[in-house]
Amino acid sequence: MDKARSRRRFIYLLVFVVGTGVVAMLRLRGVPLTAEGVRATVAAWGPLAPLVLILLLVIRPFVFFPSTLLFIAAGLAFGPLLGTVYAAAGATVGGVITFLLARALGREFIQARLPSRLQRLQEERWGAGLVFFLNLVPLVPITAVNYGAGLSRISLGYYTLGVIAGLTPRAFAYSFFGDSLDDIGSPQFMLALAVLGLLVIGPTWLRRWLQSDRGAADGRPRHQ
Repeated sequence: MDKARSRRRFIYLLVFVVGTGVVAMLRLRGVPLTAEGVRATVAAWGPLAPLVLILLLVIRPFVFFPSTLLFIAAGLAFGPLLGTVYAAAGATVGGVITFLLARALGREFIQARLPSRLQRLQEERWGAGLVFFLNLVPLVPITAVNYGAGLSRISLGYYTLGVIAGLTPRAFAYSFFGDSLDDIGSPQFMLALAVLGLLVIGPTWLRRWLQSDRGAADGRPRHQ
């Protein structure tokens, strides 16, 4: 009976994910996906604009709207500092909701079908550090991280800490870039490009350096 219930929950999760994707494609058809367009839409709400942006980021995982555009639009509309605060807050709440949805509907089904060795590996790998790293690197899809973490054994507290720590610098980099789009070619624009580049390259380089340093501490060669 438990297996049948977990299977149904997992099917509900798949239907939800596919269904929201189809709805998003239909609703966004013909809509220009540009940061300027999002800024205009948000700014039209006047004093409620910050709340609208946060709500867009909260529901974003369920309609598969690109997070990058919303982060850039946050910088265009509110500047790099407030844009970062609003973007990080909305994305974190949206991530937690996605995490809880995946955990409630899919985790039991996935865990029951993993060998014990893989269950232990999954439990070890999905820590706050991994969530932080995956949310930090701009090339990694945020929604996939949310669903993946929800299907793992990481606690909600550690997951939330990892999301906040990783998404905040990511949101700042894109908000800072968005704020610089009003003056392309300016020193701020060039600096924003450099920050984005550092965010892409830096974490990967740091992870390799830590792995190499750990290998040296264990007596293994630094390059394998």
